[in-house]
Amino acid sequence: MTQESESSLARLLEIFDVVPDASGPGQFTGESDGGARSVVDGSQLLAQSIVAASKALPGRTVRSAHSLFVAATRPAEPITFAVVPVRAGRSFASAVVTASQGDRTCVTTTVLLDYPQPDIIRHDHPAGRAEADPDGSPAVSMPLLGRELRIAGVRDYGDPAEVGEPVLDAWLRYTPPPTRDELRRALLAHFTGHLSIATTFRGHAGIGTSQAHDTVSTAPMGIAISFHEPIDWDGWIRYHHESTYAGAGMSYVRGQVLTADGRILASFSQDAMIRGFDGDGPQTAIPTESRF
Repeated sequence: MTQESESSLARLLEIFDVVPDASGPGQFTGESDGGARSVVDGSQLLAQSIVAASKALPGRTVRSAHSLFVAATRPAEPITFAVVPVRAGRSFASAVVTASQGDRTCVTTTVLLDYPQPDIIRHDHPAGRAEADPDGSPAVSMPLLGRELRIAGVRDYGDPAEVGEPVLDAWLRYTPPPTRDELRRALLAHFTGHLSIATTFRGHAGIGTSQAHDTVSTAPMGIAISFHEPIDWDGWIRYHHESTYAGAGMSYVRGQVLTADGRILASFSQDAMIRGFDGDGPQTAIPTESRF
C-alpha cells in the first residue's frame, strides 16, 4: 500500500471499521497506522470502540462514549475489541468496550446507545462565533488526503510564541464524509484528541506542543463525547476547544463540534497529563496528536 493511500480519509475510515473476530460474539479486530511513531492515537481507539459497540448492538445509535487510555498501544500489532453489554433494554443499552493487545488492556470505553425518539423539547446553546470563518483562517499542515484543516487566528498551533486565550477553533472539511452513521460518529470523535493540549498551552507563554515529548511530557488520559441528533453535515464543521483548567499536572478542555451554520453535532471533553520528565524519559508514551 502506498504512503498516499495510507494517509487518506478512506484509509482512516477503513481503520475505524473494525471486523468481527471468529473467537466469539462481541469480539472484533482492528488495525492502526502510527506512521513513524511507536504508539497509536487514543482518539483512533475511541473511534474504533464506537464502531465495535454499534456492530455488537445493531439497530441502536451511539449517544455517548467515554474512553480512558490506560496503556500505550503499539501500531505494529493487531488490536482486539471486546464488547460486553451491561444492559440492553427496550430503549437504552450500555456496553463496555475493552481494547487490548495480547493480555494487555490498553483502553476501556463505556458506550451508551438507544433508539432516538421524537422531540418533547429541543434546544441547543452553541459556542460563540469563531475568530474567523474558514476562508479567513490559515491552513494547517496535518496531512490527510480528503481532509482540509484551518485554525482561526492561529498560524502554528504548536508554537510556544502563539499566546492568547486558551481557546482554539478548528475548521475541518472532509471530502466526502462517510454515509454510514457509525462511521460519521467515529470520524467526529477522532479529531477530539488532536488540539486540546495545544489549546491549554496557548494560554501560557513559552510552551507549546512542539515541545511535547522533548521538554515536557503530555498525553490525553480520557476523552468523552456526546452526540446530538441528527449527525449529518455538508461542508465545513468547527471544533471549538476551551481549556477551563490546568494545574497539578493535568488539564481539562471542553468543546463542541458544530456545522458551519452553528448547529451542534457533538460535545466533548478531554482530561490530559502535562508533566515534567521523570528520570531518563517521559512518564508515558501515549501521543499528544495523531499521525492523521
